[in-house]
Amino acid sequence: MAKPPSDPMPPVHARLNPWLMALALCLPASAALAGTPFEQLSPKQQELLEPLRGDWNSLNASQQERWIGVGRRYEDADPARQSMMRDRMGAWRNLSPQERASARENFKALKETGQGERNSSWNSYQSLDPDRRREFNERSMERAPRGRRE
Repeated sequence: MAKPPSDPMPPVHARLNPWLMALALCLPASAALAGTPFEQLSPKQQELLEPLRGDWNSLNASQQERWIGVGRRYEDADPARQSMMRDRMGAWRNLSPQERASARENFKALKETGQGERNSSWNSYQSLDPDRRREFNERSMERAPRGRRE
């Protein structure tokens, strides 16, 4: 039995597949991954994350998931903790983009600092006499972002 002649052109789906893959790789992550609409958050999560409502759709799915995680912790928190979390969200909202970037950098640096080094720094602070500690606190408040000066 004779073999049918081989077609030099592959089928259309085989030709388009590499192009579709390339196109998908060029899409921004926020377009490739659909996020959670703000309205689908629980009422408690919406209460806490209200300061982010206007920017919610511009956050990528990963950022939204992080904030939703904060919202879940808020739901389980006692009323005093919830109040503190709302205050901090309001302070975060009042920060400029530069201040937010600085806060993120400080947090990252703190996370990368070993527990022993953090304990050592805290112990050094605790050993300061009250006048030196007050001076230190005043200098820190001068450098603090606007949202923390309340």
